This record gives sequence, C-alpha cells and structure tokens, in this order.
Amino acid sequence: MAVQIGNRTRVEWADLARGIAILLVLLGHTCPPPYTTAFIYAFHMPLFFVLSGLFLRVDEPLGQLLRKKTRTLLVSFVIYNLVLLFADWCLVALSPNKHDPVDIISRLLGTLTGWHGGLWNSSLWFLPCLFMAQLLVVGSYHLSLRLPRLLCRDIVAANSPSPSSLAVFFWVLLSLAGVAYCHWVGYSLPMSLDSALIATGFLLMGRQVMKLNLKREAWWYWAITAIIFVSTTLDNYYTLGAGNNHVDLSTDTLGRPLNFYLAACGGSLLLIRGCQLIGESSKFRPTSAGFGTSENSRLLTSLLWLGRNSLIIYCLHRIPMNMGIGIWNATAHRLLPASLLATEPAATALRSFLLLLFTLLLLIPAVYIVNRWLPWTLGKTRKSVNS
Repeated sequence: MAVQIGNRTRVEWADLARGIAILLVLLGHTCPPPYTTAFIYAFHMPLFFVLSGLFLRVDEPLGQLLRKKTRTLLVSFVIYNLVLLFADWCLVALSPNKHDPVDIISRLLGTLTGWHGGLWNSSLWFLPCLFMAQLLVVGSYHLSLRLPRLLCRDIVAANSPSPSSLAVFFWVLLSLAGVAYCHWVGYSLPMSLDSALIATGFLLMGRQVMKLNLKREAWWYWAITAIIFVSTTLDNYYTLGAGNNHVDLSTDTLGRPLNFYLAACGGSLLLIRGCQLIGESSKFRPTSAGFGTSENSRLLTSLLWLGRNSLIIYCLHRIPMNMGIGIWNATAHRLLPASLLATEPAATALRSFLLLLFTLLLLIPAVYIVNRWLPWTLGKTRKSVNS
C-alpha cells in the first residue's frame, strides 16, 4: 500500500519495516540480555540495506547519484558526527568522574575518513557505508552495460551476457569479497568500505524483493525460513563464544559467513512479509504526512513515524541514550532494591527498557526541531514537520 506525500510516494509497509528496524537499533544499543542482542544484530542492519535497495535506481547516472548521496548521506554524517562529539564532550565535562575523556583528535579523524574501527571509530558508520554500497551497486551496473561492448565486439549480440545478469554477478562477487575480507582480514577500511562490499548483496536482495511476489509463498516456506533464521542465529551465537557474542557489521564480526547470510536474509524476509501482511490488513489505512489517521492503532502510527524519521533518530539517539546511561548509573542503586539489581537478566532487561523509553521520549522533540528548522542537515530542501 502506498500513499502520496507531496511529490513523493511512500510505501507504507516499507516505512513500517524501517520503523521496526530503527527501534531494534535503539534496543540493541541499550545492551539488552545476550540472546536478545544476538537475534537483533543477526538481521537489523542488513534489513536497512535491503530496505534501501527497494527503491534504488541502478540506471541513475553515477555523477547524479554521487551528488545526491553526498548531500543526503555524507553531509549528514559529518554534521551529526560533530554534534555527537560536542555532546559527548559536554557529558564528560558535566560528569562528576571524568575517567573517560573524549579523544577529540581521533573523533575528528574518524569524521574526516569515515573509519568505523580502531581509534578513529565513528558511531555513524552506516551512512558512509550506505553511500559506498550504493555507488558500488550503481557503478557495477553501468560497468555491466559497457563491458560486453568492449569485450564482445565480434560476438553476436544474442550470445553476449545481458547487462542485468552481469550486474547481478558483480554484486554477488562484491558481497562475497567483502565477507571474505571481513572474515579473514577484519581490518576496517575508510568510508566503511569493508562493510559496504557486504552490503551490495543486501541492496541486491532489496531489488529482488520488489520483483518477487512474496504473497504466493505458502506457510511452510515461512516456517522453514523462521527455522533457518533461529538455528543460524543460535549457531553463530555459540560460535562467537562468551562475551560480545553477536554478529556486527560495524566491527567486521560475522561468525560463520554462511550463517551470517542465512540469518540476515531470513530475518529480513520474515519482517518484511510481516509488515506487508499488516499493510494488507483491513484495519490498516494509508496515512498522510503526519502521525497517521485515527483508523490506525497508536502503535502502527508510532512505528510509521519512526520509519519516516529513521535517519534523524539514527543520527541523534546516542545523545539521549548516553544521558540515560549516566542517570541510571547515578540513581539505580538508590531507587531500586539491591536484590533486583543483582538478578540477571531481570536487571538488564529493566535497564534496557527504561533506557529505550527515555531515549524515545527525548527524541520526539529532537526530531521535530530538525524537521522544522534544520532539514538541510539531512539533505532536504524543504521544511517538513512530520515526514
């Protein structure tokens, strides 16, 4: 189901899926119990790439794409990295124990290079990663158009490979090369290029989702997909061992590569199909650019709002979350019984829930302010309060 907003057409189920995905990002960053983290990280970032691939125009001129994505992704990356740097410096300055000072030089170098690992780590690694992945996909498509003309001049046109099949081959090859590099080398590259190589496969998957009719798949197909998702996620969880045992594209932690792909694809397909089913429901109605209509539940309209503002939320959520962590550390032992704080995973789950709630509440006015007065920081050319 799609709805017209100004001169844009929004696909409601895609906004819904994006809203759930950004909610999972927030939940994952609250450090919930390990099993929860393992299932979230198994597919939530690949899902974002799949959703980005839904509407990617591979035939767009490369120069035009470069200009547009520089404005909407790289400018946002630099601006909000500086905002996060300033916010972190303020939090440390106001903290009673300044045991963890902000390394300003390293953070600035991370902002300039787009590095997502080591001393120059940038928490907004996804933005340059998506930028590079889209350039790789569109560039590979244009290469697939030119390569047969260069190599097959003397071959009958009917026998030369088609541009679409060559492009798919390039995208799969790039994604596999990225997995091989992350699995065996694991050293992060500028502009998140290592993760971007992997992401080309998920952008391809997003293009295929728009071509496939997922409605035709029988219940047993989705049951098998769910079993594959759960089993591969658990296997990677135990493969990675104790501690921070979940896959993570931002740190090149993939576990078993085949499991990584199966879990990421399975989880993404399941969530996308679930959102499509909700969109097909008689209780679901197209919404305007606002929070939605009264015919939608508050939960649905909230998720749609999250989806439409996922970029702002991603860029800013670390600020209220870090504030919430500071408040929890300062007050939890005073307000909550020691028996509860000593109980795992109850204390972890409670902390995660409260942090999520606190972060969402503070993000509401922040999203309004950015949409109302600072849309240029997101590459937008017009003011929009709710979109």
